[in-house]
Amino acid sequence: GLVSITAGCGNVEAHSAFFIGLIGAFVYQAASMALVKLRVDDPVDAVPVHGACGIWGCFAAALFDWGEGMNHYHGWKGWECVKNADETGCMQGAAGKGLLAQFVSVLCIVLWSGTFATAAFVALKKTGLLRVSVEVEAEGIDKVSHSPSKAYQLGANSNPYQVSA
Repeated sequence: GLVSITAGCGNVEAHSAFFIGLIGAFVYQAASMALVKLRVDDPVDAVPVHGACGIWGCFAAALFDWGEGMNHYHGWKGWECVKNADETGCMQGAAGKGLLAQFVSVLCIVLWSGTFATAAFVALKKTGLLRVSVEVEAEGIDKVSHSPSKAYQLGANSNPYQVSA
């Protein structure tokens, strides 16, 4: 919900924010299940949270940005509507233009991020730094690299909350 509402937090009403977050929960769950089904290793669900919910949030910022009807599009104007060319009223069709702008933004972000992430991962793979060895993977990277072995071996009489004098 939090990532989903971030894009529109400055220009959607509270009830819209609730529904954006609620729909975001379903977007997250669907994206997470899709990654599992595709056998993509994302142990912290970064792609479903920041990717899928971020994209949904960008579209939701335009879809739920209505104040006094669909032609009272706030967009970049805070709580005022986007004005027409002669500044006499609200621009007609501004919501559609806002949705198109969000689509172009999402497309640019995906292309930019995808290009540089691909370059980084290809470089890591070519240098042999992308994955750990099969032996380390079997034993567990946490156990091998990140903590002393005694951290996992508490004795039967050991009480981690007991302070000795």
